[in-house]
Amino acid sequence: MGGKGMKPRVKSILYATDLSDTAREALTWAVSLAEKYDATITILHVMPDLIEEMSVLMGYDLESHFGAEDLQAFGEEGRSAVVESIKNRIRSVCKDVQNEAGCSLDLENIVIRNGHPVREIIDTIQEGDFDLVVMGTHGHGLLDKILVGSVARGVVEKSPIPVLTVRLPS
Repeated sequence: MGGKGMKPRVKSILYATDLSDTAREALTWAVSLAEKYDATITILHVMPDLIEEMSVLMGYDLESHFGAEDLQAFGEEGRSAVVESIKNRIRSVCKDVQNEAGCSLDLENIVIRNGHPVREIIDTIQEGDFDLVVMGTHGHGLLDKILVGSVARGVVEKSPIPVLTVRLPS
């Protein structure tokens, strides 16, 4: 990679979204960079494992309290609903962005993972052959502030590749 005068190679961009307005803003950057570098974009959404997160938050094991089967069923249903809402959200963002930039996003290139957002994003980076991560800096709402804290900060600290974090313009 190194050496003087070497240009960074950007062929594959990982765009991590929490479906917030900030993530939407970050998508416009991802699309613009993909066009400039003729790169592909992989879209990643991590469904926080709410049971795990709430258990950590409350200090006891919810799973034993509720019964794992019930929670599992809930997870499967929730997952397909999320996939659909992500695709719809991305389609609508693409339409908006297309008018500005032209949107070369492959809607099949969507990865949905379950678990802790920082951990899942880092795992995805390590498993894939990405050159750059693009993401918004924070989610929305109180729950996100409590649960997610700063996902962007965690990813920046742990990512082996460059991370572009995007704030909502104030």
